[in-house]
Amino acid sequence: MKITKKIKHYFTRIRKIYRIERENSEIKFKPLEELNRVPLLFEPSEKPKVSIIIPFYNQENYTWNCLFFLNKYLTNDIPYEILLINDNSSEKCDFNLIKGISIHKNTEHLGFLKTINKGIQLAKGEYIYTLNNDTEVQENFLTELFFVFENFKNVGAVGSKLLNPNGNLLEAGAVFKKDFNYKQIGLSKKTYYPEVNYIVKVDYCSDSSLLFKKNDDNGNINLFDEQFSPALFEEKDFCLNLKQVQNKEIYYTPFSKVVHFNDKTYNSSKSKALYKANFEKFKAKWKKQLNGIKATTIENRIQEIYNKKSIVFFNAMIPEFDRDSGSNRLKEIIKSYIELDFHVTLICPSVYKDNYYIPFFQKMGVNVYYEHKMFAGFRFYLINQKIKASFTWFYGPKQFVSYYKSVKKIMPKTKLIYDMVDIHHLRYKRGIELDPLRISFRKKYLKYKKMELKASELANYVITISKFEEDYMESICSKNKIITISNIHYPKISIEETLPFEERKDMLFIGSTHSPNVDALNYLYNEIMPLVWNEIPDLKVNIIGTVNEVIKDIEHPNLVFLGYVENIDDLFISNKFMIAPLRYGAGVKGKIGQSFEYYLPVITSSIGAEGMHLIHKENALIEDTKEGFAEAIIDLYTNKELWEKLQSNSEASLYPFSSEMLKKTLLKISSIN
Repeated sequence: MKITKKIKHYFTRIRKIYRIERENSEIKFKPLEELNRVPLLFEPSEKPKVSIIIPFYNQENYTWNCLFFLNKYLTNDIPYEILLINDNSSEKCDFNLIKGISIHKNTEHLGFLKTINKGIQLAKGEYIYTLNNDTEVQENFLTELFFVFENFKNVGAVGSKLLNPNGNLLEAGAVFKKDFNYKQIGLSKKTYYPEVNYIVKVDYCSDSSLLFKKNDDNGNINLFDEQFSPALFEEKDFCLNLKQVQNKEIYYTPFSKVVHFNDKTYNSSKSKALYKANFEKFKAKWKKQLNGIKATTIENRIQEIYNKKSIVFFNAMIPEFDRDSGSNRLKEIIKSYIELDFHVTLICPSVYKDNYYIPFFQKMGVNVYYEHKMFAGFRFYLINQKIKASFTWFYGPKQFVSYYKSVKKIMPKTKLIYDMVDIHHLRYKRGIELDPLRISFRKKYLKYKKMELKASELANYVITISKFEEDYMESICSKNKIITISNIHYPKISIEETLPFEERKDMLFIGSTHSPNVDALNYLYNEIMPLVWNEIPDLKVNIIGTVNEVIKDIEHPNLVFLGYVENIDDLFISNKFMIAPLRYGAGVKGKIGQSFEYYLPVITSSIGAEGMHLIHKENALIEDTKEGFAEAIIDLYTNKELWEKLQSNSEASLYPFSSEMLKKTLLKISSIN
């Protein structure tokens, strides 16, 4: 069976990687000649958020082509103005067919740098976007640059993924290296490689597509240093000033794509003599700062930019955070490490680029590994990227047992973190107590107990999900290595956005194909609801989740199987409460916390409430018999006073699971020697 699985995986890998290579093969490129010039209409704003500055000298065709693509992909979502600056071209340039742009002509030839500075001084926008005239912007080029400013802290400038006209990668940001060396990232990479497809801090980005604020935090205008006029080293100097003087970060985003006909803009001014002269000026200006760089490779420099704060996560799959609470918890942990300025890598062996969830994490700033080379897997990737993580986080016992040896071989100094997720063998032990004849539970109990004992013994830290599990694990491993990190929850709406008691109806059940959920739904349908329907015959149970994939024998007009629901807001707002009659399981139940996020009262069991610090009739109704559940459902469905009391305590119920508490715990882990 294992051999068959390996063979199947091998051929799947070959097929999918071949498809990626085929889809990203070089495109045939024809140099620009005469363009079919058609009228172009832009719709600039009187109060632009961003000023798009395009300097040009001759090269009319390239400028027309640039404006054509800008017109095609620029939207009114971000108020803009376009400043097209003619640097006293020696050739005739006619843009009369283009409306909505502001054209300025220098009275003398100033050169690229001074022309850009003139544009910045003329600009009315809060932000400046510099764009070379020899470029073709792609869809969402600007919104993706703004995404970084809006979702990352302390941003100074953001650069795009630059592509050659044949589709090859030209630049994915750039870094400085030891001894005043510098290097564009991605020159030898394919556009689909994971290491060039996530938002990441860099040293600088090309000003051929660069977004930054017009003024610094003190209100001073951000201009390029004119000692580097007419051009060369100006963007390196500009970004270093943002980093070293203004204490800002420079980011690269692969989600903003721009095709660049490299070295067409002002090409005649870029002589070897000018390069040498400006390089000497650059070194003299930044000698102290550049001498502090020790990295000799791009990969080492990326780690150095993050102050060598690095963590690698191992999981079986890209976390499907909108489908199950465990994945959402892992997503929140990863997010917190990003906010704590860690360089984060997520390794999910046997995952491919077409995975729906990969871009979400790449936009968070996570280096997501996916299969992309025929004969090189994640081990080669970790080595090739020179990742020397301080910590490696294994999500679940299978991941730990499968990969810890490889990790220690590649990164011998890394500390191993075993995230139990829940105590699997305890869950199956409880299942056996409920159903002693279920042989599969006995096999899984022994299998998981062996793995969990081994992982607990070898790990530097063991992450439990509740105080109960922390106490349980103290009999298995050293107390000093146990740290509790529960689910992470915070209000998703304000209480003012919720519907009042009178406008709600029915109740909610959430469940995946996880066996405790299947058992809970059968228990609810067969034993609890018949008692309830005697009193409230029209009460419906709205069922969210993939549990419908395994339960095929339940058909009732009052049980509504909704399957996977992408946006659950309306259901949490319109139902009267959540029901979770779990009879076995382990760990903190995400569905309980999720209900509190929407100020939705909960009825659950002692197993469901485990680790949640809940008090009966204060935070939730907690019952363990079918009669108790039925009475609680009827009472909560009709008792407005009780319902409002539970709702009002929702936010307090979430405090132990806040992101603030999570960050404090992660900082504690980071500080332990």
